[in-house]
Amino acid sequence: MTHRSASNRSAADALAHVTGEISRLLEQGVMPWRAPWNQTIALAATPGLPLRSTGQPYRGANVVLLWAAQIARGYAKRTWITFRQALAVGAHVRKGEKACPVIYYGQAAAQNDAEHNATDVAADIAKTYRFLKVFHVFNADQIEGLPEDFAIEPLAPAPRAPLAFEAWADRAGARVRIGGTSAFYAPATDTIQIPPIEAFADPEQWNATLSHEAVHFTGHRSRLDRLQDYATDRKARAREELIAEIGSAVLGAMVGFRPDHLESHAAYISSWLELVRDEPRAFFTAAAKAQAAVDWLITRAGLPTDLDAGDRAA
Repeated sequence: MTHRSASNRSAADALAHVTGEISRLLEQGVMPWRAPWNQTIALAATPGLPLRSTGQPYRGANVVLLWAAQIARGYAKRTWITFRQALAVGAHVRKGEKACPVIYYGQAAAQNDAEHNATDVAADIAKTYRFLKVFHVFNADQIEGLPEDFAIEPLAPAPRAPLAFEAWADRAGARVRIGGTSAFYAPATDTIQIPPIEAFADPEQWNATLSHEAVHFTGHRSRLDRLQDYATDRKARAREELIAEIGSAVLGAMVGFRPDHLESHAAYISSWLELVRDEPRAFFTAAAKAQAAVDWLITRAGLPTDLDAGDRAA
């Protein structure tokens, strides 16, 4: 068996794990990207995002996988480490604890079992392929003997101005029209429509809704070009709504907001459950595109927490 075929099997196993886990949660009516973050234990730079042992946040599908595990198992910590990492700092996993699978994305040179001359080898080295595999991590709550200075999660920054997201969206280049009774992004006019903040239960819901529409905004053909079939294809619409919901959740976690703005929960869950069952890669693809949208917005406008005092709405 070649290394490539073994990697393909690992990828299939990873896809099956993610699809099964997400489907199971959706069947229970749970949206695992509704992050269990808490502002009182949030890391200042990335509140709510699950963290590696280095303090760096996870990205893409792993964010949702670890959120789901944190929700299901009730962990208070957001830091995740491997069995060997725990041993390396003089700690150990408590007996009976179960690990959570996460996905590693990598790239390798293409190889096969045939003999090559020097020219062929050089050509093969230039050919690479992407792969993914599963490895396992434990939450810091599952570890005993961790050093006192390990996995410390500082307090969140001071609360943001209620309408900071409006100035942030403007800095990203979005045109936001306030009014009406519906929130949506219109590709034809390249505008975001959102009801006034007074129509929402609280400012966080207004901000979460705007961040959702801002992720849609990145899908315009002049940006990340995701919306070609949105208006005509039901599956394409489900894919894009999943991208926007995950992207909004990640942005909310970064600034300490809770993304709980969707009203038609059952309808969305039904369409996403159908999607992940029919397309094994659907969740991976949506999470990757959501991360790309978040990266685009942050590159263009920074985080709302980065706004200068003069940029904040009163």
